[in-house]
Amino acid sequence: QVGRSTESPIDFVVTDTISGSPNNDETQITQSTISRFACRIVCDRSPPYTARIFAAGFDSSKNIFLGEKAAKWKNPDGHMDGLTTNGVLVMHPKGGFTEESKPGVWREISVGGDVYTLRETRSAQQRGKLV
Repeated sequence: QVGRSTESPIDFVVTDTISGSPNNDETQITQSTISRFACRIVCDRSPPYTARIFAAGFDSSKNIFLGEKAAKWKNPDGHMDGLTTNGVLVMHPKGGFTEESKPGVWREISVGGDVYTLRETRSAQQRGKLV
């Protein structure tokens, strides 16, 4: 599980930094664009070695945790889905992961693992289009 929280459910703590400072040092910023509980990455350890990304975090009771301002909705199948307040964005480079690869299109991952186009702003309540 990845996020900026230092609470025990988080395996990898990620913080924002200000780059390009005159002293060449990176200092931590106070207003983070990283969600406290950003995402969970689940990887199969046997073939076909599938990796899945799910936005949001899971609390100590293994329940999904989203902030109050997070976008939430009910899918046609009746299941709830949502987006983290700041979004969990992924990009697959054009040409795969090689030295010659070029940046691809950024997409946003939902709590249920669906992929959407980016929202108008990172914290907008309206989700992008399902990809």
